[in-house]
Amino acid sequence: MKVNVFKQERNAAVIVLEGEFDALSAPVTRAEFERLVNDEAGDVIVDLTGVTFMDSSGAGALVFLHKRLMGQKRALALVGVTGQPMDLLLLLRITSVIPVNQTPVARPQQ
Repeated sequence: MKVNVFKQERNAAVIVLEGEFDALSAPVTRAEFERLVNDEAGDVIVDLTGVTFMDSSGAGALVFLHKRLMGQKRALALVGVTGQPMDLLLLLRITSVIPVNQTPVARPQQ
């Protein structure tokens, strides 16, 4: 799992995930989420365009991030969600709690 964090307009952080978001990668990603919640201000957007597979551990990490942000009166949005990851989020009804958009965000050039 590759994790990149960018600053976006309106004081939002964008986390771009690439690869498989599963039981092996979720603990590392969750640690990055924890760091972001503690060290950055503003809302958070997670771009899942590059995620090819997600299991319940990945979904749980997103719920963890959502709850931590809500506790600080901050918001989480998921973008670029398609295919199997979207199917899982729909099955788990996470889309009824966390805003989801299939369109990815514009990323800065690296």
